[in-house]
Amino acid sequence: MTKKASHWKPIFLIAACLMWLLPAAANAAPPSPDTSAVLKAGGGAVGGIGYMVMTGMAKTVREAYPRIDVTVVPGGWVGNLYRVNSGEMDIGSTTVAMCSLASEKAKPFEKPLPNVRSLYGTQDRLYYFAIVRKDLPVNSLAELFSKKIPVKLCTIQKGTTTELMWRNVFNSQGVSWEDLEKWGGKMNFVAWGDAVNLVKDNHADGILAVGVRKMGWVMDLTNSREMKILKWDDNLFKILNKKFGFDTDAIPANTYPGITEAVVCPTDSGEVIVNASIPDDVVTAILTALADNAEAHSKFHKALSNFTAAGMAKNIKLPLHPAAKKFYQERGIQLPK
Repeated sequence: MTKKASHWKPIFLIAACLMWLLPAAANAAPPSPDTSAVLKAGGGAVGGIGYMVMTGMAKTVREAYPRIDVTVVPGGWVGNLYRVNSGEMDIGSTTVAMCSLASEKAKPFEKPLPNVRSLYGTQDRLYYFAIVRKDLPVNSLAELFSKKIPVKLCTIQKGTTTELMWRNVFNSQGVSWEDLEKWGGKMNFVAWGDAVNLVKDNHADGILAVGVRKMGWVMDLTNSREMKILKWDDNLFKILNKKFGFDTDAIPANTYPGITEAVVCPTDSGEVIVNASIPDDVVTAILTALADNAEAHSKFHKALSNFTAAGMAKNIKLPLHPAAKKFYQERGIQLPK
């Protein structure tokens, strides 16, 4: 009798362990295919990276959950945070840098955003780089600041994320847009195409840019004029990493005609946010669709080429929606540090 009891004891222990694991397995079950919602998602300018990221998300989710209808509308990386917070939008595209500022309640996010939660990271790379005419007598941003040459530069309109971030770069070195005029230069706030024409016509010396590694308007410019990309120094990298969570990556040599050196630049990445009131099953369905179809999603647009399920929560800055946190934990996906 004792021997029989001893023989069955390990089996009872195994069974007990399996029973203990059953709730976790049940929690990890995907949402019902009939999960439904009508959502409004804010991208960036039509055709821009933020807009395409949201369009790709909407397509991937709709294919997996046909009853989740996501309408993508134009927006902006700054404004989307406020519009998601107010409930005007359900989901929004923004960036890690913007979320870093929002988490610190730093300009332009002095007002609290109590209803904004993070959903996932898009894992795209947005390169910040200054492209200038080749004969400009500086080779780095540090030289530009120290020599105070009368340089005429362009970037896009005031109040945009691009202008805000470049203004922060210059301000970190004690330089304002007005200081450029004191040096005898000028700052032009125009669309990228207009900036290219200003450089081509010798009315500007360069452009403070942001975008994916290879962009059409930069190709147009470098095919027309001899240009170079200014180098960044380690001090600036450290400032941008600490303040905005920027990473670094290189624009390889020969990405653009005539630019034969690789240049390491600060990089930002996309962060998708959601209103806190969005139901848990809808949040879980969106993340399930993206994680289960990560490879197909990564082929939607070149900005998404680095997208993987494993990286969806790696570098986000605002608190996760509770359903998103649960999803990542159950999937064993690394949470932000």
